[in-house]
Amino acid sequence: MEKIGKVETKEDVLKLLNIALEHEWAVSFEYTIHAYSMPKGKFFYEDPVMKNRTDVRAQIIQIGIDEMYHSLQLGVIIRQMGGDPSFKTDEVIRYPRIMDNLKRDKMTEDLVTNLYQSAQFPEGSFPKIQNMVLNISYDEVRHSEQFAAMMDAITKQGAEDALCYQANPENAHKKEIQLLHEITRLEDELMHRYLKYVFLFSEHQDLTQRLFKNSINHMRHWDKNAGILVKWGDVIQIENASKDPAGVEKSINPMPSVYHGEDRITALETLIPAEEALISKYEKLIPMVPDGEIKDQLMLHVSLNREHLFTQKWLLHNARKIKCF
Repeated sequence: MEKIGKVETKEDVLKLLNIALEHEWAVSFEYTIHAYSMPKGKFFYEDPVMKNRTDVRAQIIQIGIDEMYHSLQLGVIIRQMGGDPSFKTDEVIRYPRIMDNLKRDKMTEDLVTNLYQSAQFPEGSFPKIQNMVLNISYDEVRHSEQFAAMMDAITKQGAEDALCYQANPENAHKKEIQLLHEITRLEDELMHRYLKYVFLFSEHQDLTQRLFKNSINHMRHWDKNAGILVKWGDVIQIENASKDPAGVEKSINPMPSVYHGEDRITALETLIPAEEALISKYEKLIPMVPDGEIKDQLMLHVSLNREHLFTQKWLLHNARKIKCF
């Protein structure tokens, strides 16, 4: 991760914030991938901040959500300063062992804490940016302490060699599982696509709040689909990942870095076919699934996505009608 020493000009600020944004994008994805790859309700630790017994998996997901909010803060400020938020990401890695993922997560938190806290601002310059950066940095300090406590608890349980979920090779030939992987990837892409437009249109509360709501819905679907994959003997995938002989997966582009649409109308125009494509995938999958809890969950997802589609069509209609936007 590149570091910024002295932050003296607006250009220095924008560079610092975009480096941070690329990191926050990546870890919001990486941490949740690590969490979705491990058992729910199996490993617990004493949280050093919350002072309670906490499920490791659940807290890693929460940390990933924290990083998504950091991305939101950074992107909005970059946009308000006249910059272009970056949608590139740092490298995402998943190790076969849960402990190795936690070690990487803690190391990442320490690195980004250093990025934020080592930035040197001249006295009295960019006070709001300084305050935001320091506030985010202490979220990262908390995360680091939490990851350390998780590792300590797993070590004490004698579970250092506990493995992440592995996909059953036979699943590569099961149409419904491969279709759910496609759906989950599209849910993740739409989550980030909506966040981009939240950045771009942050000056207009009505639009940005609607887009942010949809982004959160897509993240929830991503979360639930990860659980369905586990029930089906599989595990969430990392987009464009390569796997070495030791089973370590790496991807330098785990999510798109370019999302088309730079104004209100062109952005809304891209969301409609994206939602339609996702709905179509669900409509193909649902008839393949037996009646029960999983089918009900998938039907709830597609229902909410249809709501998104309805909303986007009218947002676009109204934007075209009112020419001043």
